[in-house]
Amino acid sequence: MYKLTFNGKTMVGNNEDSWGRDARIWFEQGINGKFGVVCVGYARKQHPDGAMNEHGLVFDAFSMPHKPNIPERDPNKKDFAYAHVKTIMQQCKTVDEVYAFLEKMNLHVLNGSIIFNGGMLLFVDKSGKYLVVEASKMTFGNDDKFALANFSIADTKDLSTIKTERYCKGIAFLNNKKLDTSLSFCTALSDTMSVNRAKVGDGTLYTSVYDLDEGLIHLYFYHDFSKLVTFNLKEELAKGDHSYSFAELFPDNQNYQKFLDYKTPQNSKVIFFFIVSCGLLFSLSSAFFLISFFKSSNINYKYLKLGLATLGIALGVYAFILLRNEGIFYFSSPYNDGHSLIVAMTSYLPFVLLIAIFPLLKTNFEIFRKNSWNYFIKWLYTLNNIAFLGLLGLFAYWGFFDVLS
Repeated sequence: MYKLTFNGKTMVGNNEDSWGRDARIWFEQGINGKFGVVCVGYARKQHPDGAMNEHGLVFDAFSMPHKPNIPERDPNKKDFAYAHVKTIMQQCKTVDEVYAFLEKMNLHVLNGSIIFNGGMLLFVDKSGKYLVVEASKMTFGNDDKFALANFSIADTKDLSTIKTERYCKGIAFLNNKKLDTSLSFCTALSDTMSVNRAKVGDGTLYTSVYDLDEGLIHLYFYHDFSKLVTFNLKEELAKGDHSYSFAELFPDNQNYQKFLDYKTPQNSKVIFFFIVSCGLLFSLSSAFFLISFFKSSNINYKYLKLGLATLGIALGVYAFILLRNEGIFYFSSPYNDGHSLIVAMTSYLPFVLLIAIFPLLKTNFEIFRKNSWNYFIKWLYTLNNIAFLGLLGLFAYWGFFDVLS
């Protein structure tokens, strides 16, 4: 996200980098003294991800990793909730008013949790003043040009140390160009900071460029900056409350269609339930194989049970990670998670399974031929192998073995 102020005019641009399939824009009239607002976000979510009100106050949200240590909650303050953003946009004209509203609250919900990411909010008003809101601190600024990505302003003493690629591209663009607040300049900057990944053609889902003085919102969809849709907030609010999906506003986009056709546990119920079933199967099987290993006096394939238990535990954890980390399916393999060594290490499990599957299948056949195990254990082994084969097919489809690309 960025804001530019030049000759008394302020523009704000935001790239929504997301894998959402239900992006929409909607308009809410102001009633009973409240301000009218245009919102962008998703049909499945109750609260907007970005908005501008009729007085030129803009906000957008950033996903942020959980911080282990932030100041304790003040028991004398109320807790901020994301629903309060709507109240802010309906009642505040400036970032000073936003600050006055939020300073009375604990912002701890923005810190998320160990499992779920937190968030950061950026508010900009018509004067060009901005406010960065984090769980641990609120930071004012009034620079003519300012850009922000998914890093903590409160924890960053020197912005030149930030290595986030899209942010660095934006800063380089601003440093090498004469400051301008024209739509063409903002479009070029948004394009520079956008993402278009080679694997599935995903990246920046939509771009919004707000003209705070004129009350205009300019939209681009799926990192295609040749197609523009513009709304006048005042004119749209006169039509009453209404909404549009981004996909219906723009012509067909081949990259977007490729993205829609690509299936993951997050957008396919069949794959989701298969991964969940595999996770449960491997976790329960590991317990059975481990118990059988210690109880069995038959040394035939005894240590295979220990190996199956170990593999099952690892794949059970990996199933949970696949459900929780959507980026795994879109980034190159092996997936490198900058926040978790465990997640990064599990990205090699598809290769482990690929190497192991042939001896596992061969041994499965031999156990049946020799009748080495009891009925339940050998069929449980077979069921695990069937699940392994299904997973390997999905791993290949997701490009998990395409390390050379």
